[in-house]
Amino acid sequence: MAICQTSSIKEIDNLLQKAENSRKKFKNLDQLDYAKKASVLAEKSNNSQKIAESYCKIAEALFFLELQKQSLSYINKASQQPYTKTSKLLQAQLKEVKAFNYYTLGMVSQFDRELPAITHLLKGRNDETSLKLLQKTYLNIGASKPDSALYYSKLCYETLKKIPEKDVHLELSDLYKYLGTYFLEKKSDSALFYFKKSLSVNQKYKDPVLFLDYTKFGDYYAAKKQYPEAIDYYKKAIQNIKEQSIAPYHFVNNELYQKISDLYGKSGDTKQQKEYKNKFSELQKKLITKQAKNVDYALNVILKDKNDEFITTQNKNYLFILIGIIILIIILFITYRLLRKNIHQKEAVLNEANTVLQQKDELISQKNMETTELQQKVNNAYEEVIKLAKDNDPSFYFRFQEVYPEFQKKLREINPSLRTSELILCAYTFLGFTIKDIADYTYKSVNTIRNRKQNLRKKFSIPTEQNMEFWLNNLIKPK
Repeated sequence: MAICQTSSIKEIDNLLQKAENSRKKFKNLDQLDYAKKASVLAEKSNNSQKIAESYCKIAEALFFLELQKQSLSYINKASQQPYTKTSKLLQAQLKEVKAFNYYTLGMVSQFDRELPAITHLLKGRNDETSLKLLQKTYLNIGASKPDSALYYSKLCYETLKKIPEKDVHLELSDLYKYLGTYFLEKKSDSALFYFKKSLSVNQKYKDPVLFLDYTKFGDYYAAKKQYPEAIDYYKKAIQNIKEQSIAPYHFVNNELYQKISDLYGKSGDTKQQKEYKNKFSELQKKLITKQAKNVDYALNVILKDKNDEFITTQNKNYLFILIGIIILIIILFITYRLLRKNIHQKEAVLNEANTVLQQKDELISQKNMETTELQQKVNNAYEEVIKLAKDNDPSFYFRFQEVYPEFQKKLREINPSLRTSELILCAYTFLGFTIKDIADYTYKSVNTIRNRKQNLRKKFSIPTEQNMEFWLNNLIKPK
């Protein structure tokens, strides 16, 4: 048994390491797959530590896939594990993922509160994982406080010096690029100095992934208006991405080709400007399609997880029913033995037992049918509403009201003056669509949707730190 348990832990650790390697290569779907497989094994072995670590990795992958709601859900599941309550490191790791989810959701004040809490949890720890997370947190705090950026950069560097350079060359490279970017508009010589240090440390340890360094050199020469040099570095970055088979990432596709196009325009080369602008547009379309597929895939993984939980719950219910039947049979048997002297009473007891058993069988069968039908109806209705929303179908809101009949009533109890367009926006938000999703589906600008949501928050008096989707879900489906 002990050997089997050890083997399982090794396999889980191997999957979690593969998830981390995938993250470094921006392959977030692979990261999600590996982390999910690790969580399945951890749950089977009932190992609280590995369950919590797997959930943390899943939450991280979902964040990168822009599924903030699902990411926060897994953070909550990981936090409830007994191991998490005793591990300050894991608490800090979960807080980091939570902080970035808050930032993406526009909850900047909550983001600012989470980061110092991480430094407090890691205070006095000298293990390599804690130190790496601590230095990264210092950089994030500095990024949110420009006036203190150099102070936190120094704290970051002092932390990294506690670890052998070969083990933190990637983190050192990130620090140098951060400082180079900080000085880019202030002291260009210092910016170039730090960009060179970043590239040097990566080359020293033969790191093949250099596109971020090349991009920073391109930014430097673009700022100096040395456009040919800048274009060469941007092209080197694109080539490195292709050579290393790095998964497409939004800033790569959006920025590099766009930057090259802009610089050709400034250089007067309209032909090349148009060529790279077309490449940018093509890649943008592919990226949006790929991103949509990634989100669908990730959601299917999560929905399967939810379905597995549902089946587990149902099996427990069936077990309780079976135990009840067994207890009932025992009671009837005892009654039968006590009344065996009376033949009529025996027959009555047996008949009663048969009747009860038949009724229980019918009840179980009926419950199975009802559960299956109900689940199918819920799934079909939800998928239908989601499809109508994505297609911007005029019948979307009518169907939505059929599925969620209390929605409009409860919102108008708070604010009777709501317009239909505002109720539709609330419905999109309730279903978990992001501002960008809503803008894409309704053919409106992101700023328009953001402004309308802000107006709705005021009408409903939703606190700044509270997510509007959570608020709507709590209102319509209170716990």
